[in-house]
Amino acid sequence: MTLPPDFLANARALQNAYLASDDPIRQSGFGGGAERWRAEREPILEAVESDGDFLDIGCANSYLLECLVEWASSRGYELTPHGIDLGPKLIDEARRRLPGYASNFHIANGWDWQRTRRFSYVYTLSDCVPPGMLKEYAHRLLDRVVETGGRLIVGSYGSRSRATSPLPVAQTLESFGFKVSGRASGGDPPITEFAWVDN
Repeated sequence: MTLPPDFLANARALQNAYLASDDPIRQSGFGGGAERWRAEREPILEAVESDGDFLDIGCANSYLLECLVEWASSRGYELTPHGIDLGPKLIDEARRRLPGYASNFHIANGWDWQRTRRFSYVYTLSDCVPPGMLKEYAHRLLDRVVETGGRLIVGSYGSRSRATSPLPVAQTLESFGFKVSGRASGGDPPITEFAWVDN
């Protein structure tokens, strides 16, 4: 099974929209400003309980990773950033943004990426695959990408401008038979949802 060609084409097309702006937050696909950016993204770190390698699947320009590394440091944790994205221009921007970790960024998708190692923390959005493939996708990441003792973090972003709610990630993973180790949400009222599964 592979990702549908139209799904991949739509995902690749996002890079032009993202890179139309010089704002690193907008280049990450977010238009709500710096205060909301942190409030709605920092809860990802509720899943982080140790130092480790952190892979962001669909990393865009790596600004989220840059922020997570900084925010984690203030909590006493050292994260090493890694990222993959379908957009070659976005990966170029990620490497430019974090030149010390340029070799940690690759053009790929999480479904069939041929990786050579595993990671302490693997973060992915639920919409990195079509809805009907999410269960198998989570299994693939746990089996192939998350290290033993590591953690898969799944997120979903709603939209205030489009009046859409995030996917109830924890309940969705539990409905697939996964044991959810924790959950978090961001925004006021909450507009992002996160849940994690231990490997």
